Amino acid sequence: MPDPRVLRTQLHVLTTARRLLVERSGEPLNFTILAKEAQVSRRTLYTHWGTIERVISASVTTLDAVVLPDQSDLTPRERLSGFLYTVRDSLADPVTAVALASLVGQAPQDHNAADSLGETVDARIAQFRERVAPISTEQFEAVVGPIYFAEFVMRASASDELLDTLVARGVDLLNLEPALV
Repeated sequence: MPDPRVLRTQLHVLTTARRLLVERSGEPLNFTILAKEAQVSRRTLYTHWGTIERVISASVTTLDAVVLPDQSDLTPRERLSGFLYTVRDSLADPVTAVALASLVGQAPQDHNAADSLGETVDARIAQFRERVAPISTEQFEAVVGPIYFAEFVMRASASDELLDTLVARGVDLLNLEPALV
């Protein structure tokens, strides 16, 4: 079992990173600034995350990994719908939007950012598999990708109508509802 003190420190660092991402208004975050603000050593940051990009990625995925209420009584369609709405709502969070935009912008030139962005995507796919159903990367792109497109390319939150369309697409693509005989 992980040491509760380590978990508290990690959560404190990630919370501090989230606050700094918003406060710094586009200025890059680095380990020196984060260590000073979180009142931890740079060594602690390197030990737990290795790169600032991993801290940024973890600050997004850790918040999104909050335990959800029991969903065993929900239909697969309802679980899919809930997941898609959660993704949309998490992208409305300014910290999440800044963190992901930062990683997306840096990824073409910075392998650490690209790796962290990949880890963020992998974490979201794992959440989908845990909460909804098995899914391939390509299926995830088809069902969840349009939400990210709306947010980061179109610069608008995905509409309820789009989410309803994506739920229908996901139900068909993932065969979530048994065929009527």
